[in-house]
Amino acid sequence: MADPEPPSLPTKDGIEAQPESSSSSADATPSAAANNSDGRPSSPVEPPTDSVQLFRPDDEGTQMEDHDEREWVLAGRPESYYSQVLQNVRNRLLEGQGECMCKVGVDSRGRPKGITEEDYNASLETVHRVAADLKAAATLVVEKVVKEAPKLQCAELLVRRVGEDSYIDMRIAICGNVDSGKSTFVGVLTKGVLDNGRGSVRQKVFRHKHEMDTGRTSSVSEQMMGFDAYGKVVNYEKLMSAQDEKLQKHQPSTKQISEQSAKIITFYDLAGHEKYLKTTVLGMTGSMPDYACIVISANNGIQRMTKEHLGLCLALKIPFYVVITRIDMTPEPVTKNTTENVLKLLKHSGVNKLPYMVRKPEDVVICAKNIKDDRIAPIFHVSNVTGDNFDLMRRYLNLLPVRRDWYGMAKEPLEVIIDSTFYVPGVGTVVGGIVTSGVLQSNDTVWLGPNANGHFRQAVVKSIHVKQCLTNHVEAGTAACFAIKKERRSDIRKGMVLVDAKNKPAAVWEFEAEIVVLYHSTTIQSNYQPVVHCGTVRQSCAIILVDRDVLRTGDKARVKFRFMYKPEYVKKGLKLIFREGRTKGLGTITDTFGVRSS
Repeated sequence: MADPEPPSLPTKDGIEAQPESSSSSADATPSAAANNSDGRPSSPVEPPTDSVQLFRPDDEGTQMEDHDEREWVLAGRPESYYSQVLQNVRNRLLEGQGECMCKVGVDSRGRPKGITEEDYNASLETVHRVAADLKAAATLVVEKVVKEAPKLQCAELLVRRVGEDSYIDMRIAICGNVDSGKSTFVGVLTKGVLDNGRGSVRQKVFRHKHEMDTGRTSSVSEQMMGFDAYGKVVNYEKLMSAQDEKLQKHQPSTKQISEQSAKIITFYDLAGHEKYLKTTVLGMTGSMPDYACIVISANNGIQRMTKEHLGLCLALKIPFYVVITRIDMTPEPVTKNTTENVLKLLKHSGVNKLPYMVRKPEDVVICAKNIKDDRIAPIFHVSNVTGDNFDLMRRYLNLLPVRRDWYGMAKEPLEVIIDSTFYVPGVGTVVGGIVTSGVLQSNDTVWLGPNANGHFRQAVVKSIHVKQCLTNHVEAGTAACFAIKKERRSDIRKGMVLVDAKNKPAAVWEFEAEIVVLYHSTTIQSNYQPVVHCGTVRQSCAIILVDRDVLRTGDKARVKFRFMYKPEYVKKGLKLIFREGRTKGLGTITDTFGVRSS
């Protein structure tokens, strides 16, 4: 069956990409659109109007307002109108934390209307002028000819700030079953070279020798991919001109990538084997990924750990997309069968996602702008050997919007969750973590804890490094390393935090949560002791049932958890996962008890 015409230039910009129900029943949203057999929506995915729309309407008297439903004029307007456009794009850049989408030639509902070639060129020039005035760069993402005679065109552009000392930071967790090609996929994306079919690229991604020997990831490997303001991949800049294969070994350093990039995506390559599940869960909860990528091998199909990792994404409410690999070596009937199984899984009532097959640049734009809502699930078919569809994959990663409001979180009191510790000769103890709120500067005094007794102590941050670059301060949403003055590494562990005294830090022995039991072979009773994962906290807890005597698969209940060995720093509203081997359930913290203040 022929693919339906993809929805053209939906009206929601790439900043927020939060699809909502449209005011017209004729306009389908991801939640309402029906699917064809190949996973593509049979109706357009059309989010509501809330983007920068620039075009020339029939009514020359129309004036622009910030949230006007009427058409906006760009070409042939007075200079005062240009000031309104400038302010509107400035507001959108602020909302998008450094990037936004601009549309030319669409009506007030985002439908392609088209404008003449003269107005089209003038509008594009004006967009570039606006971007230049805002110290940003405008890049043409997609354009479409609406009518041939007379020729009417519409287009969509990405506007991204060009900052010398700042960039958009995004994190993506790469998960999936063992031997599905996760590490090779990350290596092809970040190193710019194709695999030889025997795992040559994954050797550049592995961290340990035993991983290279076995070909299986056992830890959390971090790899970076940088985009400049125009959407070009910074990692490949030196490789593009390298004719000799030996020159391809000279990869740009992390520092070089961070200095030349306007947007950086950090891939967390997670382990796929079941015996490393606790490491994978820590990577999913502690690294705070914006999105997740579920990698499925076309020849192996959906496996048990694929469903396990999918369940983690659903439990943590992380939007995800699916990548089907090895399409070069898998027979077409097998690939088709795997794709059908993926579509069936995504449409299942427990998952309830709208699968969308990505085959064209237009599909990339639609999926990138709608995935933030966590309703749509894009599906890519790639080959790590031939490079098929990696151009679409790079386009998609370049357009992915920021999901969290880090600008707003930067105004909150400081909080840094610690996920790793080091000892650097000549420097001392160094901790790594993510700034979840607030701003931290060098030589600031913060509270560090809790220790085994639940106490917090003051500590001084000597220096800060981000992506191997020395900096004076970091804001919310940044993963960084901090040198702590006069602290022993043995006294610091994962799960501890650096917080501002305004937070009134306190250690918690007990907390209450609303949970859902995903699966248990028998029943759960009081004093059941699973391992609880909450952010970077990982510890065994005893369950005290509150509402009922026993819990079975599928039950929802309010229960109390008590840490078995030491108090931890947890707060209301945090998501948790508890497991006994495989994941048994999930929940949300609603209250805390046994608080021990600093």
